Amino acid sequence: MRPLTVSILVFSFFFSVSFNAYCQTPANDLNWQLDTAKSDEFNGNSINTVKWHILDCPSGDCCNYGGGTAFERGNATVSGGLLQLRADGPGYAPIPCNRETYATGGIVTDSNYYSYGYFEMYAQFPGFYSNGNPCGKKFAPTFWTAYEKFDTTCLIIHNEIDIQDVSGALFANADIVATGVWREDGHCSNHLVCSGGYQSPTPLFAGFHKYAAEWRSNALIFYFDDLPFNENINKQFTIMHPQGVHIDLQLADSSVHFCSGITFPQYYSVDYFRYYTLKLDCSTNSVLLTNADLASYIFSVKSDITFGNGSGSISLNSTDVKYFRAVNSITMNGTFTAPLGSELGLIPTPCN
Repeated sequence: MRPLTVSILVFSFFFSVSFNAYCQTPANDLNWQLDTAKSDEFNGNSINTVKWHILDCPSGDCCNYGGGTAFERGNATVSGGLLQLRADGPGYAPIPCNRETYATGGIVTDSNYYSYGYFEMYAQFPGFYSNGNPCGKKFAPTFWTAYEKFDTTCLIIHNEIDIQDVSGALFANADIVATGVWREDGHCSNHLVCSGGYQSPTPLFAGFHKYAAEWRSNALIFYFDDLPFNENINKQFTIMHPQGVHIDLQLADSSVHFCSGITFPQYYSVDYFRYYTLKLDCSTNSVLLTNADLASYIFSVKSDITFGNGSGSISLNSTDVKYFRAVNSITMNGTFTAPLGSELGLIPTPCN
């Protein structure tokens, strides 16, 4: 049989025969590893202030972002295994934002040390049923990363990845996931912007969901509940500075109003934030000749991967989910079988 060679420096080859494919998320892709030092399960009785800065109006975090938000330290707490970002109002914020006095909560990592990897949050957003209809109007629950650098006259670098950055007006039915990328280096203006979104079939206050982004030097992919819905492979957007992580509950300004019947407090609840990196073994060439080799394969990004030597065969089981990542090439010699129900991914992955 003529060998099939996939040169992943030129193009990618992806093959899946599963009707329930989740693609290359840590749930299925064993090349990812959890970075526990940069993740948070929000267990315990307080926010880990070694990892997080709590947004607080007296510290200068007043009236920014959504325009109708005053962040208060006491509105970000941890209890029952959840990060709870609470919205109170009106009349709670000491300094009115856009002539309003609502108070909300948020946190941000103290360091800009998050780079290429997989960012995932499991959360339930605020909202309620107003006259029988789902409503999240004015709420802007966000999950994003950012890096900024100023000189004496302007903002010269602004890099941002919005995993969820919905506006209070767009969140009217509490069903929109809004994503985007901002990139500016050295110009003081003219941001490069790329955006996309997803509409959930159910209101996002009705239960917990996964919000995630995979950021690599050659791709940026956004996920909702493990399913990809927006991808960007433009290196203008993927090559950016390391960034900090923000999780905060913003409110739209006074031009957008809550739906009738709202009660306070309202909560943005986060079960966990997890950050994964790829296991890198980029100087290694891997050769798999038998099903036993396939079963014992140690997943990581390799230089080259070869299946078979031109004779014999290798086969996945019908329940197998296998993702292989390599920098240079993936070659199949002989017969490779992926039966119905299995999931096979061959993914071009730079070694960074």
